[in-house]
Amino acid sequence: MSKIASSLHEPGVIPHEPNPAEIGRQLRAILASPAFHGSRRCQQFLEFVCEKSLAGEGRTIKERTIAIDVFGRSPQTDLGDDTIVRVGAREVRKRLAQYYVTPEGAAAEVRIELPSGSYAPEFRYVTAAPDEVVSPPAPVVRVPAVRVRWWNTTLVRVCALAALAAIGVCAVVTLTGLSPNGAAFRLFWQPVLKSDEPLLVAVAHPIVYHPSSRAIRLSEEVLPPQEAPTQRAIQVPPDKLTGADFVPVFNQYVGFGDMVAANEVIAMLARNSKPVRVRMASNIGFADLQKAQTLLIGAVTNRWTMELQQTWRFRFSRTPGTRTVIVDTQEPAAKTENGAARQWSILASDDGSAPDDYVLVGRIRSSFTGGFVLEAAGLKQFGTEAAGRLIADPERLGAILRKLPAGWESKNVQLVLHVRVIGNTPAQPEVLASHVW
Repeated sequence: MSKIASSLHEPGVIPHEPNPAEIGRQLRAILASPAFHGSRRCQQFLEFVCEKSLAGEGRTIKERTIAIDVFGRSPQTDLGDDTIVRVGAREVRKRLAQYYVTPEGAAAEVRIELPSGSYAPEFRYVTAAPDEVVSPPAPVVRVPAVRVRWWNTTLVRVCALAALAAIGVCAVVTLTGLSPNGAAFRLFWQPVLKSDEPLLVAVAHPIVYHPSSRAIRLSEEVLPPQEAPTQRAIQVPPDKLTGADFVPVFNQYVGFGDMVAANEVIAMLARNSKPVRVRMASNIGFADLQKAQTLLIGAVTNRWTMELQQTWRFRFSRTPGTRTVIVDTQEPAAKTENGAARQWSILASDDGSAPDDYVLVGRIRSSFTGGFVLEAAGLKQFGTEAAGRLIADPERLGAILRKLPAGWESKNVQLVLHVRVIGNTPAQPEVLASHVW
């Protein structure tokens, strides 16, 4: 905030825009608010663009400038693939909207906005400017009383009630800050938001293999001693290891992509005052599914994804060689020339890395549980991470939902998406197929 200078209004001049001192006070209030307190990057983003704009450099605020100065990207970064600035701007806009619906934000005289499609902030007064002269009240003109028929008074009352109702609806839209995409997003989540029960988040439970004590001992004989003991990969010649040296460990680990997906959804629902219960899918019984709306995170590593998907059009499957695929099971026209069902798969390396991933997102009323089941999963952890970010993002998911056939709001929805993976980080997904029924 040191770069934001203060100034005073010129005497006798009614300002049209807040001065730097007023903007600085409002910016400090925003950065210290709960809406921004939990995100240092959003704070840095908003402070940076405000300082640039107040310094008269608003036109120079470009995506690359923010990528370098705020997010530490190199000048050679390909911003077509690296979307960190665009994602950051959406997050700042969302947090600004959250701030201005709080009592503190609603009472603020100065408003700071980041218009869509621009990185240059705008500053304006919400109420009359402080020095604005208020005109004296108009003289009261008394009108002789007039007899009004009863039906006229009734009509006036009806019109007044209708007007108040309309004002109430507008107030709700304004307070919640719902854009068309945001409205579609809320309709997608409506079964969860209106439920009396917390959302049950069922996280996948991958099997992780530990090296045996014998394998660790053999590795320590080869590796140099450590000053500070940390974990490191075992180094033992393959011909010295047997199947007994790989110990399967169940129900103790969660993949990074699954963790990110769960965290994104939990944070979004917390902003909507919706409680959540997080459980490993392996520890969830069928009776638990019948009591709550459920989000399934993960594909073949989630037991309930594989059991509940039997009525879905797009499903996860394992092919010979243990490769996971998404299969289109219904549409004859979707079959390939050799008659096989259309499917999406990836070629991952033995270390789990892959150049891209495929994602399945859905909201389906389950005939097994009687409630809604939401699905967010990729073939790999990258797609699951992207799926979690997508279903928690009102603008991105809303933009996709608005392109679906009319009436999707009350129907089952499935989406198949593709996502590029750059440096183990998923980019924004693109829709390949959808099904509404």
